Amino acid sequence: MNTITPAGPLLGPAGFWSARPLNKTILVLITLFVTFSLVSDAATAIWRSENVDSEGLLVNVLTSLAFYVLWTRSTYAFAALIPALIAGHVFDEQALPSLGLPLMLGVVAATATRSFSVTALGVAVVWTLLIPFTSRTDGEALWVVLPLVIAAWAVGSTGGYLLDRREQDRRRVAEATKRAAQAAQEERKSLARDLHDIVAHNLTIISMQTRAAQYAGTDEAARHAVDVVGHSATEALADLRRMLSLLQAEGLVAEDQVAAQIELGEGAAALDLEYGAVKFGRMLEGLGIETRVTTEGLDQDIPRSVQTALYRVLQEAVTNVAKHAAEGGQCSICIRVNDDRLELAVDNTLPVRGAPARAGWNSSGSGLIGMRDRVDAFGGTMSSQRDGSWWRVRAEVPLQEAAA
Repeated sequence: MNTITPAGPLLGPAGFWSARPLNKTILVLITLFVTFSLVSDAATAIWRSENVDSEGLLVNVLTSLAFYVLWTRSTYAFAALIPALIAGHVFDEQALPSLGLPLMLGVVAATATRSFSVTALGVAVVWTLLIPFTSRTDGEALWVVLPLVIAAWAVGSTGGYLLDRREQDRRRVAEATKRAAQAAQEERKSLARDLHDIVAHNLTIISMQTRAAQYAGTDEAARHAVDVVGHSATEALADLRRMLSLLQAEGLVAEDQVAAQIELGEGAAALDLEYGAVKFGRMLEGLGIETRVTTEGLDQDIPRSVQTALYRVLQEAVTNVAKHAAEGGQCSICIRVNDDRLELAVDNTLPVRGAPARAGWNSSGSGLIGMRDRVDAFGGTMSSQRDGSWWRVRAEVPLQEAAA
């Protein structure tokens, strides 16, 4: 289950002194404004009086320097503003700090952590409440500065919340894109497995029968081998057409890429377990492998998806028998419903040591992995192992869980 991260400061900076970087354009505008104000105040003071107000100029310089520190981090800039705030009370010069403090507080509330933002608000409120005690001429400024401080903090906090939401949305889009890419990758793996299951079986039969036709002792045996080759090729084509049809239904293949008619007929695309077991048994008989087929309880209502999965497992197991079992060997195919489980068993004798093996075949193990993945998808179990002179494949799928 995918969890949704709640909106809020948790998406923003994590450490107490951490803060989001400010937009470069905003930093340039603030820097230009502060520089212009500092230069104009100094020029005005020098122009109007021969005696420069050094205390007021000091407070203005300290305030301006704090805003320059915004280029590093807003939390550092607020800390750099504290000497200007202290000097403003000491020298009774609260005018510029009264304007700079709300602006700095708003920036901090929008970019810093919640803990630092609240701490900065506390510092600002305390500084504002001290105005009546330190100002000899303008104590009433408290009632102007305090609303500005609170309003700036509220606006900055709202901006920070919106930034969090935007970051949250960006992460959700990134996660959704990542999940879509993973789903597409899994779909490609599934498609590759399906192509392996569909094509490998029929190509195995075609290859075996082609070799049998080359060494057939009679014309009748050769014709039989050729008939099997043609039948297997037709089934492979029907299966591929069915897969293209499914891809078209999912929108993965354009409509004009799929044949207008899909010839299912009696091919493997029908995915009927009982029919498949009989058909594969006859194919193995045609390869000289004595085969016994047993089915039980398949007239029940079995989910189509389970039949499809077990059909492919049976197909791969029979393909492995055709590859590795020696001519004259034995094979047993059993499919039955046992209580609430669908069971599949494919057993075949292994070649006697030293006996000639079928040439040209090897195993990558991908077939067994695909079989196990299909069964696991329905909460079932699958095993394949040697038992004396036999190779045994077992697969079980719970019908109730598959139906759910």
